[in-house]
Amino acid sequence: MKEQVGERELGHFPGDRDLFRRLYDAGKELDLLEYAFRTLQQDRITGTLMAHPGIMERFVEMCDENQYSSILITETEKFLQGLYETKCYMRDLNITLLSENYMLCRLLNIYFEQNPRMFVIQGTIYQPLQLEQRFDAILSIPTFGLKLQDEDEISIRESEGAAVSFLLPILQERGRISVTFPPRMMFQAGTIADWRQEMNSDAPVQSIYTLPDGLFRPYTSVRTYQVEFGKESPREVRIGRLVIKKQRLEIDREEVIPPDQFQLWDNWRIDLLLDEEQEKLRSFQQAAMPKEKLRSMADIFRGKAISKQELKSGKIRVLNISNLEDGEVRLEGLELIDEEERKVKRYEVLPGDLVMTCRGTVIKLAIFPDSEEMVIASANIIVLRFKSKLLAQFVRIFLESPTGMAFIQSFQRGTTVMNLNPSDVGEIEIPTVSEEKQQLLVNQYLGEKQRYKAVMIEANARWEQAKNDIYNALF
Repeated sequence: MKEQVGERELGHFPGDRDLFRRLYDAGKELDLLEYAFRTLQQDRITGTLMAHPGIMERFVEMCDENQYSSILITETEKFLQGLYETKCYMRDLNITLLSENYMLCRLLNIYFEQNPRMFVIQGTIYQPLQLEQRFDAILSIPTFGLKLQDEDEISIRESEGAAVSFLLPILQERGRISVTFPPRMMFQAGTIADWRQEMNSDAPVQSIYTLPDGLFRPYTSVRTYQVEFGKESPREVRIGRLVIKKQRLEIDREEVIPPDQFQLWDNWRIDLLLDEEQEKLRSFQQAAMPKEKLRSMADIFRGKAISKQELKSGKIRVLNISNLEDGEVRLEGLELIDEEERKVKRYEVLPGDLVMTCRGTVIKLAIFPDSEEMVIASANIIVLRFKSKLLAQFVRIFLESPTGMAFIQSFQRGTTVMNLNPSDVGEIEIPTVSEEKQQLLVNQYLGEKQRYKAVMIEANARWEQAKNDIYNALF
């Protein structure tokens, strides 16, 4: 065995005949492919993402529909369960499996040794792929949230976009790439928005489907999307929502968008078009009234990450989610940290700032009041400081309206737990009305709220008095 396999794979292998026999008996009926994906599936150390087999199943169906013959599966360790359950390697397909993992490549080579249509390559999708072969279809789930260093050959450093850019040159002219993306690749501004526009020019989007919530737990809980790119211009762009039915991924809702209309989108937030409850938001976006994005009218920042160990007696007060109640900031009960003011000045909350929660399960908004002490925001809070004639109270009223809440939820990155990013909040559009009208609406809102509170106080007092009168009449 040492002569055939080598010291590198076996390590120290004792020449024990009885041990060898027991190992042989234990493994002689073993399916190596099943063994590989079960092992990775239960590995709590490496934390390898395992794709639902439905993703592989839909990919193979797409290849059949388009009569593709050569496919590339990248980072194959993520698709082992799909390989095993779909048995796609038994179809009339030339399949190339790519992985950075040396031992997995050896295992796959052994498993598919007798299959002339299966090829195994060791390599990475985060660098240019030096391959002469071109593929009809490519399947990939790039690593989420990494930034590549010093990559001059592409316009984006985010791992998800970089991987697609590196894969595009090895795609046939009529081919397609199917990629799983997290939310930020769908709507984040800046270089990611530029990359989306570039991709839709070089390899137009063919389809986008939202994947079921929690499909990749425990690896990630963020929403995920399956996007297909193709080098040929599509006749139509399909967008839809996938759900799990009897362990299969099936279409729950689907819409068809003309390609020229899709080209006009500066983001790929298909949730807005698929959710029947988002009608108010769509009406607002289509309305002719002037609108402007928050990022052009306010400085937006997230608070400081503070560990429990840092919370102790000190002079710097910390604003957290629990300090926002009923649309107001409760200054009493703020926790303290001991830190120099100059080191946390960038996180300071000033009177008149609009504060909103960016984590947790409930969206809370409030205007920060006057404070004699220095207060900083925690990492659970986003602060908006307006630099124009836009009134913070007006923005707060808009954001807590059904339309505003729909806007916020459309940028939601998490599933059950909210996770908002300051750059996403900056993309929210606000109606630009005159300062006089803003003030009029704010005064009306605050006046009605005050009357509501007064009526509630009076009603509660009457109720308490009525209960006490009845209790006293019992005996």
